[in-house]
Amino acid sequence: MSEKERERKKGACVAWRKKHERMRTLGRASWLLPCCSFKRERGRTFCKRSLLPCIPSLSAASRSQASAATMALTAQQEKQMEFLSLEIEGMTFESSVVAFGSSKALVLGGAGDRGLEINGKFIKFTAIGIYVEDGIVPYLSPKLGGKSVEELCDKELLFEEVLSAPFDKLVRVVFLLPLTGPQYSEKVLERIGVQGIYKDLKEEDKQQFLEIFKAETFPPRSSLVFSFTEEGLKIGFPKGNEIPEKPVAVIANKAFADAVLATIIWKDGVSPAAKVSLAERLSKYF
Repeated sequence: MSEKERERKKGACVAWRKKHERMRTLGRASWLLPCCSFKRERGRTFCKRSLLPCIPSLSAASRSQASAATMALTAQQEKQMEFLSLEIEGMTFESSVVAFGSSKALVLGGAGDRGLEINGKFIKFTAIGIYVEDGIVPYLSPKLGGKSVEELCDKELLFEEVLSAPFDKLVRVVFLLPLTGPQYSEKVLERIGVQGIYKDLKEEDKQQFLEIFKAETFPPRSSLVFSFTEEGLKIGFPKGNEIPEKPVAVIANKAFADAVLATIIWKDGVSPAAKVSLAERLSKYF
C-alpha cells in the first residue's frame, strides 16, 4: 500500500470516528461499535484500513467513572505500607525479620511490654514484638476496613482474624527481668487453661513444650522466638538479635501453636500494649 493510499484510508477512519462521536453526543450511541473491520495482533486491536489501534470511545459518564477508578488505583498504589522498628523498654524490635530457615520477610505488626501489678506497682517482665506477613493487610481489609482501633481492640475483632488468617506469624519475647524456662513455660500453659479457648490439646504436646524449656534460663536482654506456621509451633533461643537458621524444637500441631499465640494476642492476652500497637499499625492500611 502506497503512503498516499494509507493516508487516504487513515482519514476515512478518523472521519468515521468523528461521525459516531457526534451520534454518541446526541444520545444515539453510548458505546461505539468497532470503526471498521479489525484484526488482533499481539494482544491489541488494529483497524485494517488505517492500521491504527482501534479503541472504542466511552460516554461522558463512563469516562468520568474510568477516571475516578484510575485515580483511586493510583492513590492506593501510592499508599505504601511502612512498618518501622519500635523500641520497648530499651529493646529494639527491627522493622522486619526472617523466620527459621525461611526466605519470607515478616514485618513488625506491633510491640509492647508485659507486666503485672505487684503491691501497687506495675512490674514489667518482658517486651514482646509481633511480626506478620504484610499480605495479611489486604486479606483483612474487606472485613475490618473502616473500623476504629477501639472497635478492633474492645471486640477482639482484629486478633481473632489475625489468629485464623492463613499467613505466617512470629513473636519475639525479650526478657527484662530474669526468669527460668520452667517459670515461663508453666505460665504459658496456665494462661491457655485460663482462656479456655483450646480445651482439647494433646497432653503429649504440653509435656513437649515443658521439656523444651526445662533446662533454659533467661537473664535480662535474652530472648526467645515463636514461629507460627501451618506446620505448627517452632521455638528458638537466639544468641543476640539474629534469629537462628533452625529452631531448637518443633511442636507439629497447629492447634497448639494457635493456643500459644492466643495467649499473646487474643482475649486477655498477656500484653495489652502489644495488642493496641498491632491494631494501630495494621489498621492504618485497611
